[in-house]
Amino acid sequence: MSSVWTLPDDLVVPDLREDHPGPGAPIPQHWSRCLGCGDDQPTGLAMECTVGEGLSVKGRFEVATRFQGGPGFIHGGILMTAFDEIQGFACNAVFRKPVVTGHMGTDFKRPIPLGAVLEFTARVDGTVRRKVYTSADVRIVDGPFADPDVIVGSSHGLFVLVGHEHFEKGKDFADGLPGSEDISSI
Repeated sequence: MSSVWTLPDDLVVPDLREDHPGPGAPIPQHWSRCLGCGDDQPTGLAMECTVGEGLSVKGRFEVATRFQGGPGFIHGGILMTAFDEIQGFACNAVFRKPVVTGHMGTDFKRPIPLGAVLEFTARVDGTVRRKVYTSADVRIVDGPFADPDVIVGSSHGLFVLVGHEHFEKGKDFADGLPGSEDISSI
């Protein structure tokens, strides 16, 4: 089953910025304690991302046993978290500005077993003012049920471009501890 997602008629496809790093360039984590990409998040996905062709990015992670939902398979919320992360990375690679998630839709097409290595591709489809519309898909490229030709999940998202000041109001609660973190890198 696929969800219905209609892009707006006034969608504008952005041009790549002059400082766009180009295909294959690694995309650094945006915050070390991020659940999706942070090196200092021991329970996180540890997703690694690179710039793809055009307005796309690629990301990978292995489905660890801590991400189990039903016996032997990934929890759907973990897959949605990975889609949120990769689509946010696509926005950041294109615009070089922070975004926040406004809406996400996910279609689960096939079961994804523990131990599978997933490869995500996300794209910026276009913008309307500060709204960024994205799409993504995922394939199992190694491990159980691997078939890089089969899409096992897809997603679409709406993100909103924000300034760094957006995160100021939460800085006193980073890690749940008042005053614990400098968030200027976000």
